[in-house]
Amino acid sequence: GTSTGTRYSPLEMYFGKLLLYVVLAILQATVTIILCAIMGIYIDNVIMFILSCWFVSVVFMELVYSLISAFGQVGKVISILLLVFQISGTGGIYPIEIMGPIFQALYPYLPMTYGINIIREASLGLLWSNYIPSFIVLLVILIATVVLCLLIKEKADDISHYFEDKLEESDLF
Repeated sequence: GTSTGTRYSPLEMYFGKLLLYVVLAILQATVTIILCAIMGIYIDNVIMFILSCWFVSVVFMELVYSLISAFGQVGKVISILLLVFQISGTGGIYPIEIMGPIFQALYPYLPMTYGINIIREASLGLLWSNYIPSFIVLLVILIATVVLCLLIKEKADDISHYFEDKLEESDLF
């Protein structure tokens, strides 16, 4: 939502909803973790697997929430495009080596690359030299997303209203 016309600052609007989404992200990850256990999937380091799943879930929820919070409907479009590229371009479905050149070029810039790395490390055998760099990248993404969203939110509210009006006129969304 946007803060235009309310008595709340963009900061209050942003953090007011954030806790709810963090809780939902952790609950979604917990359901996935429980299903892994029910299906009998072997996890090498259960504690790190749980913490990593929660962390990745919160990072991606926060990334999408920030895009939508700052850019409204345009943020939703950006989030969907990010999802589409990450499905093919992060080595989550097929090894990145057999994917097309566009996905190989995008691979190091897609956040899910690093989420897959830390969950893979926790579930298949933890090598800190592989885990820590990916964890740091995700932590930087988390912090940078919050900071950038708060810095641009006020200006983006005005811009997103313009695009939302145009999107409504187009009947695409």
